[in-house]
Amino acid sequence: MQAAIHVLRYLNDDSALGVLLNKSPIFDLLGYCDADWAAYPHSRKSVSDFVVFLGDTLLSWKSKKQTTISLSSAEAEYRSIRRLVAELSWLSRLLHELTLDSLTPIPIKCDNLAAIYIARNPVFHERTKHIEVDCHFIRHKLIEGVITLTHVPTRDQLADLLTKPLTGVSHHYILPELGVASPSNFRGGVRADNSSAATAVTPYT
Repeated sequence: MQAAIHVLRYLNDDSALGVLLNKSPIFDLLGYCDADWAAYPHSRKSVSDFVVFLGDTLLSWKSKKQTTISLSSAEAEYRSIRRLVAELSWLSRLLHELTLDSLTPIPIKCDNLAAIYIARNPVFHERTKHIEVDCHFIRHKLIEGVITLTHVPTRDQLADLLTKPLTGVSHHYILPELGVASPSNFRGGVRADNSSAATAVTPYT
């Protein structure tokens, strides 16, 4: 009940927030992924999440509890990368069918250096043999040139918003980076008098 009240208070603070779909001519894909290791206290399962941008527009996002228990934060992050790679592989095929080519390699931003090392290292170690299927899938996409993996500092990890509670400062820093804003913040946004001058940009909520 406390969590529900907390959510309702947040929504009541600015119920007009929405995702801006801008008219940028840039059609490059970019993905951020993160994980919260052992986030569920009863099952100790982790949470994976990712966000995907098409140009400057937030295109896809997801937060989901992992189906298996990860033995380390690196493993949890690695499974999060695998989910994002699957999403990007599907999106790149879809956009290719829509005649948008030259989308690869697609940059992936991850804040866990150990997970990036596991993806790039061609040798399977004893401690990673239980995630070998995921390793094969991600490395295959790396070799194909579909993706690239880049480390991003935790403070700039936009996917953090979907994994764990953040401080108010961090939360409100990430929102505009994701393209989330109120119509009142846009030039030409809908005004109280509903005048005809107002409709340059409309957010999608």
